[in-house]
Amino acid sequence: MESGRNEIIDSHVHLSKLDREDARFADIRDALLESMRQIGTAYSFVLADSEPDTPVSDLETTLALVRDHPKIPMLGSISPFAEDRVAILARLDGLATTREIIGVKLYPGFEEFYPDDERCHAIYELCVRHDMPVLFHSGESMGEPWREAYNHPIEIANTAMRFPALKIIIAHFSYPHFAEAREAIIGHPNIYGDISGLAHPEVVERCGKETIRETLESVMSVAPEKVLFGTDWPICSVADHLELVASLRISDEKKSWLLGGNARRLFGLKEDA
Repeated sequence: MESGRNEIIDSHVHLSKLDREDARFADIRDALLESMRQIGTAYSFVLADSEPDTPVSDLETTLALVRDHPKIPMLGSISPFAEDRVAILARLDGLATTREIIGVKLYPGFEEFYPDDERCHAIYELCVRHDMPVLFHSGESMGEPWREAYNHPIEIANTAMRFPALKIIIAHFSYPHFAEAREAIIGHPNIYGDISGLAHPEVVERCGKETIRETLESVMSVAPEKVLFGTDWPICSVADHLELVASLRISDEKKSWLLGGNARRLFGLKEDA
């Protein structure tokens, strides 16, 4: 059987207390594991926040919570504005060496920096050295459209050209900038996209289900290895995202790549993992 067939890998989840302020991060982790058990998700990649003391678990908090759970590997994060940026980079380097992180998540838009900011270059060099992807938040940011200039697909494409060996993922297909995300993903061999958040009712209402489907189908028709399944759980429903994939007018083989095979290959998960 081909690796990834009938396997679900959710490449975009958080340990988030948004709307559950009284919960502990450990409670959210346990809810994630239970959700995976019920749905049959093979892996969920937990994305750390770039800053401490937010409703989303940061690097060290996430690490402590997932370390004993191999089915929920994590992506580390760093703020380019952190005063101890050099020390955090060294920490990420060590965690990448031991495979305690399998990628890095950055938050342009939420933080006011462009992907090609010089302060980020050392992060990309670290990712290339360890052959692990960098995932950019892209598109809608805090309901303030001006922030989207920081994470627009054109800005991400500029970084892709400067660092051609860097594996880059555009989160959320840069909703609402679908056309620009499609162009970046198809036009650059090192850019991928994840579908996290695209099945959220607000996104569907704003963009239309058919537009979302057509966008994903158009990329899958020419670059089926470039699209990753993700949900943005717990903010978004895993079931709704599975329904979105099921509705796509693509072959079952391509659906299997989207659901798991592409993430397994891109993140270098071992065949027996």
